[in-house]
Amino acid sequence: MKVVVVGGGTAGWLAALMISKIRPEHDVTVIESSKIGIIGAGEGSTGSLTNIVQNEMWNLGCVEQDFIRECDATIKLGIKHIGWNKDTKSHYYGPIDGSPTSGDVVDIVFQNALGYREQDMLHISTELGYKIHHNKNSFVENKGNHAYHFDAHKVGQYFKKVCDTVKHIDSEVDDVIQDKEKGWVTELKLSNGQTVQGDMFIDASGFNQVLMRAVGSKWKSYKDNLPVNSALPFLLPYEDDEVIEPVTNAWAQKNGWCWQIPTLNRRGCGYVFCADFVTPDKAQEELEQTIGKKIDPIRLLTFDSGRQEKLWIKNVLSVGLCAAFAEPLEATSIHTTIFQLKHFVFGCLGKDRDETCNVGQIDDYNDKNGHLYDTLKDFLVAHYTCGRNDTEFWKYIDSGKTTTDFVRTMHEVCKNRVPNHTMFPRHEGCAGWPLWSYVLAGTGKLTDKICRRELHFNNDARISDTAYVYHVAQHDGKTMHLPSNTDYIRDMQ
Repeated sequence: MKVVVVGGGTAGWLAALMISKIRPEHDVTVIESSKIGIIGAGEGSTGSLTNIVQNEMWNLGCVEQDFIRECDATIKLGIKHIGWNKDTKSHYYGPIDGSPTSGDVVDIVFQNALGYREQDMLHISTELGYKIHHNKNSFVENKGNHAYHFDAHKVGQYFKKVCDTVKHIDSEVDDVIQDKEKGWVTELKLSNGQTVQGDMFIDASGFNQVLMRAVGSKWKSYKDNLPVNSALPFLLPYEDDEVIEPVTNAWAQKNGWCWQIPTLNRRGCGYVFCADFVTPDKAQEELEQTIGKKIDPIRLLTFDSGRQEKLWIKNVLSVGLCAAFAEPLEATSIHTTIFQLKHFVFGCLGKDRDETCNVGQIDDYNDKNGHLYDTLKDFLVAHYTCGRNDTEFWKYIDSGKTTTDFVRTMHEVCKNRVPNHTMFPRHEGCAGWPLWSYVLAGTGKLTDKICRRELHFNNDARISDTAYVYHVAQHDGKTMHLPSNTDYIRDMQ
């Protein structure tokens, strides 16, 4: 079967890589124009990309050391949330792993940490949180549950290099030809005069949605829950004596938040804001006052947070920014692309178009992956419901108008008990209790008092203390010999 991918970048070349390596019997072509730029000024990932790069699930031909070197990548262990609280100078860490008991009905290590320990050290209840606290880098270990920070412009090119059997055409799509009977896409007419025929098409054309628009896609907006709609990406050099933590900084601002991502040679940054409350010029001025230096934005990006109502229509599957874009917080874009592709390649891709594109299979795919995006939306909304009300933007958030039903339910639960992993979506790729726990605690919805009360009610106070002390001692021995993240990055330079 001929599979045609429209658009390069990380999403397009990931699609080509996974299909060509896992199902090599298919003929894969990528149509990517060098005239069209890639969105990104430093980007982060989740552990799902690490599984790809380390060939943890499938041998795709990647080499982690090459990926890190060629993509100016650094190791990511979590997110540092700054100002996401009534106290705008406060911060909390969200490690990308959970405590050793996060999979149990009662997460005793986490509850002990929140209930009895210093609140600004809650994150050391996880392995990666312990490394974050001591600013240690974990890449020296053979296999890690780390993620990455990287130059977004270079990641797609790395995967392109690994796609050694994939055809590449440098051109733009001028016209999408469909058969008159069923509306299947049959061929693409390109700006260079070529015509490319195909059986299955992957739309990785970003916000342009070149193929999805042709087959009648509709956009499901998240703006009622996630009102940010603009971004000013920019770059910052490292200071000579700067301490570089293995985390993404997510710094809440007056009208949104600012990301700061440490790549090898600089920080990739951006201010994500709601243009309904502040103009781009005022947003830039506001940010410059906050960070104490002038910035030179790469460009203004505007977006409508949301997803395709149907991610897969006829013989066209959308991935990457074409499929959905909630917002940059929590690095969900590449994460969801990988899980979408995994479902497609292993669960849907047949020997030909008819076997692949049957109606029942498409409907099931759309239901499951639409649910994935919608549950991640809930997780993002939970970050904003932090009690801030110092500007009109935050007053609007604090009014409760943007809160989803699931977030509201979790907040009610936290008033009387500690949630556990059984209460959260369990579909592959969804954010579960390990990630939610630090957001609920960091935003003040889950308190030390509730943790203590539940531990005593379950007679777990003593055993939780033993488990916590053992956890800390274990990782103290594993972590102290590791290099600091700052030294590791300096040495790589």
